[in-house]
Amino acid sequence: MTAKGISIKTLRNILFYIIGVFLFQELVFRFLFPVPEISNFDRINYMFLSYDNIGFKHSSNKQRLWQSQPDTSAIFKHHMNRYAFRDKEWEVDKPKGQKRALFIGDSFVEGIMASQNQTIPKSFEQASQNSYEVFNGGMVGCGLPAYLQLAADAIPTFKPDVTFLCIFANDLGKSQPRVPEYFLEPNYFKWYTPRLVEIFNEFKTHGPILFRWHQEKEYYLKPVPEKYNPWSFAKDTLITEVTTELGEQMQKASFNPFLVNALYKEEKYLRKKPKLGHTLPFFKYTCDKFHSKPIVVYIPSRNQLSDYYLQFEKQYCLNACYSIKSLTGMRYSLHQKSIAEQCKKLGISFIDLTSVLKEQESLGNHLYWNYDQHMKERGYTFVGEYIYKVFISKSNL
Repeated sequence: MTAKGISIKTLRNILFYIIGVFLFQELVFRFLFPVPEISNFDRINYMFLSYDNIGFKHSSNKQRLWQSQPDTSAIFKHHMNRYAFRDKEWEVDKPKGQKRALFIGDSFVEGIMASQNQTIPKSFEQASQNSYEVFNGGMVGCGLPAYLQLAADAIPTFKPDVTFLCIFANDLGKSQPRVPEYFLEPNYFKWYTPRLVEIFNEFKTHGPILFRWHQEKEYYLKPVPEKYNPWSFAKDTLITEVTTELGEQMQKASFNPFLVNALYKEEKYLRKKPKLGHTLPFFKYTCDKFHSKPIVVYIPSRNQLSDYYLQFEKQYCLNACYSIKSLTGMRYSLHQKSIAEQCKKLGISFIDLTSVLKEQESLGNHLYWNYDQHMKERGYTFVGEYIYKVFISKSNL
């Protein structure tokens, strides 16, 4: 007996009870509030153009939505993983005997206007019969600076055997990209830190960690009067450039409000020499340093392939585009040529999709949507399968 009359056995039972309650609580919190392996790796670090209007990072485990009512009544759902990429969960350690591929790019890699399993990375994975575990590093609204920083962070962390840098037509001809100054030094969540402490620390720094079955759905595009919709502050100018119906849909964000005069802008930058800077040397250096095969892929604009889409483009470029007849000529192929030359000089494998997609368009197989500029599901599937076919068929890849 103790001095107060409580036996040692009773104290031991109380201690075991407290420990049991703590362990049960810890298990419950870990199950209900999952965190990724790495605390300082998240898509928001690379989103130089963000539609969130938030200063913290937790867009993970959400459903992101995209729609284009002039094309289809379907609403496309993007299920985000714990790093906020449209993919399954990413694990740092590769499964034994499994090869890994990483695709880096913009909304074409993410797979806008397609279902979760009909993206370029997923189609590549399926074409490989799952011999490759493929990560979808696509990021809506991003460009070369974001791609390079993601490469600098993801390649040494996840160690892909091959990395595909997918450059879309509008990634070039603007400003010279900044090369990253550092590689990521991962901060891992410590297994012994109580989950309640992690939840509190993350809440203070980045906002709430989302519940495992969090069902919040959020649209990428915001309607008027949200400040991320250009129609909220420039309606008087924009309304003269689009048809009445499309203007109404842009204001509702049921059609991409950023597409006004897109064809006019595209015509200008496609005939300018691309400003690649040190993009490709840095990409090769990063891949070589961490033993990942570098491959560059060029995804052309639909207007570089066919004049079919001009009839739709000009409905949201009424005044500025009247003189544009075609973008399919060599004058508008400077970007592919410049990338090919640099890749050859650096010894980087290059896959230019222009010819094979132009062939499909000439056969009447329109792989892009009419109004939205992204590909249809069969377009993404075709590209993913074609990249895999080229990847395995050429010995220099």
